[in-house]
Amino acid sequence: MKQLSILLFFCAFFGFAQKQAQERSILFLSPKQVVQLDYPNFKGYVVKIWNKSKFDLGVSARLEKNDSLQKGFGLAKGANATLAIEEDMYLQFENRFLAPLKVEYIVFKGKPGKKKVGPPTPQRGFYLVNTTVQSLPLKIPGIMNPNLSPYSKSGVDLPIGQKIYLKTPGKDLLIFTVTDTISKGARINVADLIDRALNPEN
Repeated sequence: MKQLSILLFFCAFFGFAQKQAQERSILFLSPKQVVQLDYPNFKGYVVKIWNKSKFDLGVSARLEKNDSLQKGFGLAKGANATLAIEEDMYLQFENRFLAPLKVEYIVFKGKPGKKKVGPPTPQRGFYLVNTTVQSLPLKIPGIMNPNLSPYSKSGVDLPIGQKIYLKTPGKDLLIFTVTDTISKGARINVADLIDRALNPEN
């Protein structure tokens, strides 16, 4: 009986350990590799992503029928983000570098809501740059919640009119709204955005 109890304990422990280990999936991307992940049985889902590499990771959500970009951003090294993938979309990871990248992610079943696909919204691709010694937690509603590491940059491709907030206790601070005046590849200093939001009269 004692041996059986010990056996059952180890079986239960092993099962629990397997479950814990499976919480995060791990993916290695070879240099210049693009990986597409699709879950056709899900009616939309949410994925949390951790970039465990020394370089930025390209992340995007694309329509299955024509591969058109719906959401996209660069996830900085050591950063994490949460992205909602709607029905009829797939998740894509892209390694733009000549070194391998390591990605960890968790897929949460859910239904973020299928949006009616109409004419594509004009977008602007640019970089959010953190020139400070502190991590800057941002919120981009409906897109992601990136945490910019000190002295890092994150590439984003956002629709015109998209708002960006700094996550603060109590109420998030609006620091930026994407406009058509932003040039492609522009580098936007997030510290300056925060300073202007806190001191609008300066």
